[in-house]
Amino acid sequence: MKQILIVEDEDIIRGALRRLLERNGFLVSEARSVKDACDNQKLDEMDVIISDLRLPGAPGTDLIRLTTTPVLIMTSYASLRSAIDSMKIGAVDYISKPFE
Repeated sequence: MKQILIVEDEDIIRGALRRLLERNGFLVSEARSVKDACDNQKLDEMDVIISDLRLPGAPGTDLIRLTTTPVLIMTSYASLRSAIDSMKIGAVDYISKPFE
């Protein structure tokens, strides 16, 4: 079973994404920040990390440098510049919230 880590500080978004992924057969773990993810999850054992860009303490893009696991960045503050910057750092994808 594929393991996905959701790093999102907003409970409603994190919960909705978790339910969607679990209904589709994924094993989901959660974290509220980059620090929470690093302290409480085994990042390199995940199949993918879905992270908000703007998080308390450190941006979600910091996860790209901390693991070999693919990181997908999502944000409510999408811009061409932040999309390009995220992809240059190594994000596997960049999506705007809210998403379908």
